[in-house]
Amino acid sequence: MNLVRGYAVIDDEMRIDGMRLIEVHHAPALVLPTHAHDTAKIGVLLAGGGSERAGLELESHTPLALFTRRPFRSHETQYHAQGARLLFVQLDPDDRRARAAIDPPRLGLATALELGRLLVRAFGEPRSCRARLVRDAANTILRTLAEMPRPRPPAWLEEARELLVANMARPPTLSELGRVVGAHPVHLAQSFRAHWGMTSRHYLRAHRVFRAMELIDRGVGLAEAAAAVGFADQSHMTRAIRLERGAPPGALRRQSPT
Repeated sequence: MNLVRGYAVIDDEMRIDGMRLIEVHHAPALVLPTHAHDTAKIGVLLAGGGSERAGLELESHTPLALFTRRPFRSHETQYHAQGARLLFVQLDPDDRRARAAIDPPRLGLATALELGRLLVRAFGEPRSCRARLVRDAANTILRTLAEMPRPRPPAWLEEARELLVANMARPPTLSELGRVVGAHPVHLAQSFRAHWGMTSRHYLRAHRVFRAMELIDRGVGLAEAAAAVGFADQSHMTRAIRLERGAPPGALRRQSPT
């Protein structure tokens, strides 16, 4: 099966117990402007890579690690130089099991990998038994996610994150951020990583890269794009893009969805 639907090529599809399971692939360097989906999803990146931004939230998916997508959530996506192949389980938002994605917990990498591999193993079984195994794996994952705690970041930490993004060209230091939000810089750094799974430095770099690639896509020169988002120079930006996307800007020639 190779069905083209919008921007994705569907390689395989199953419907089981009110769930729709699809395997899709996206073209290299595909850029999807702001969009939303009307289903709740759990997904696994099988190969390639992609980065997704929804307001202050920014995530680059790790191969075989489970992630969630809330329904009706506006977001943008930039696929990496290799494109991406993904496995999704889609649920109607009214399905009681969809809470796992509508109000998702934050997954540590070890847990995300364990759950993602569970789904991938089931999907890789022979068709004669695959439907039952996929259903059982998906229900186990959804039940596990629903039962996990959902700690919320304090308001001062949200404010610190907002300030980093708003001032990415000239970001405040942790000490300066701490003074503004009323937190010790060490506590701020530890809390940032605990709630969002990355350091403030990595978070800032990821947002800079996402913004820089938007500018480059619009025809802005590399040196100008680097300066606009706060990189020291073009070489600094190129190194950051390699780290985040696995390729330099020249290899990330944009393709629009058809």
